Amino acid sequence: MIRTRYKDDDSVSGSTGVVFFPSISLGQVPVRRMYLAASILILNLCDVLLTRAVLDRGGVEGNPLMAGLMEGLAAPLGVKAMGAAVVGVLLLVSPADSKFAERAVVTVAGLYFAIVVWNATLLGILSFG
Repeated sequence: MIRTRYKDDDSVSGSTGVVFFPSISLGQVPVRRMYLAASILILNLCDVLLTRAVLDRGGVEGNPLMAGLMEGLAAPLGVKAMGAAVVGVLLLVSPADSKFAERAVVTVAGLYFAIVVWNATLLGILSFG
């Protein structure tokens, strides 16, 4: 079997077109894209859970689009999960040689990471301060 490594790609493909490294197979989708899609989902879920905890301790939702949904937990989790799923699918189906999609998702993940850190800080202040 012939193995080839694609330039700027984490996947290795054999002559059958199956990805062998690192044991995740989804066509020619680079593995880093799967990690990026998963990170968007995880960060969105952390955002909802931390925001809910902050709200339970007297905080206020700063996003006017989500403020009405934050009364419960199911609605914001559903909205965030659907949004993350759409981003993930778009990332996974974008051309493998396109770096724009990856850069955009890395930027969004960085913003969500900052939001999660902010919410965790507020939660610490409200809980222990």
